[in-house]
Amino acid sequence: MQSNGVVIFRLVLAFFRFVLVKMFEKISIAFLSLVEGLSMKGTAEDDVATFDQLSKRWWEPNGPMILLHRLNKLRVPMVVEGLIKVGKLDRKQRYTTDALKGLNILDVGCGGGIYAEALAKLHANVVGIDPARHLIEVAKAHAEAQSDIKDRCHYYEQSMEEHWQGAANKYDVVVLSETIEHVVDKSSLLKHVAEVLKPGGSVFISTWNKTSWSWLLAVVVLENIMKRLPKGSHDYDKFVSPEETEAILEAYGCRTIEQRPFYLKFWESEWVWVPFNQLTYALHAVKG
Repeated sequence: MQSNGVVIFRLVLAFFRFVLVKMFEKISIAFLSLVEGLSMKGTAEDDVATFDQLSKRWWEPNGPMILLHRLNKLRVPMVVEGLIKVGKLDRKQRYTTDALKGLNILDVGCGGGIYAEALAKLHANVVGIDPARHLIEVAKAHAEAQSDIKDRCHYYEQSMEEHWQGAANKYDVVVLSETIEHVVDKSSLLKHVAEVLKPGGSVFISTWNKTSWSWLLAVVVLENIMKRLPKGSHDYDKFVSPEETEAILEAYGCRTIEQRPFYLKFWESEWVWVPFNQLTYALHAVKG
């Protein structure tokens, strides 16, 4: 008969062998998925198609677009605070339910309307544009079902290149949230943004910085391992640094007055402001 020590040793050995096998399986799957994902270089049409496929689940708070829903916690207050800083809003309006009343806002790359609706609920008049047809349909249907905002939310299946014509000096605010990193010609995009802004108008941008850390989090972790972002939806070559974004805006007469880095606590799906600028950032610039 074997001693108790030998039996225990063999049980422990078998347990660790089992753990190692499972770990190897998971690492192999993750590696193969990662290689496939990192090799994907999406065109503009690919990006539209990717997000179009998600249209049916766009408004599920804990669905595939959970990170966009959670991002409203940062990006909506930043618009209000930013407009207070430049004198477009009174400080007393900071916490009112109609803080953006009377302002005309353009949401570029609006998707299914998550950001646009949040701004409209503060009584802004919001126009959302996006080239993804199914997402515009979702945005229209969702807004139409809400009597408090349906008259202040208007959506169009358009690119910025199509929309800017005839809209010069029309908007008090333009927002581009998680949009510019999907665009190849950033200079042309921001040129049109500047053209549709009124003199003294504000543009708010949130996007991924162009660093190895942002690539690791967005493409490797969130897309290919944790599956929190649509696979293939982010191409590192299209990421843009805050310095480059500021330089392009400056060339078209928009001066950056604030740049704030933020970070995703991916284990909690929560976005928070942080003091380091290696991952994502939000930027506020003013025309004129």
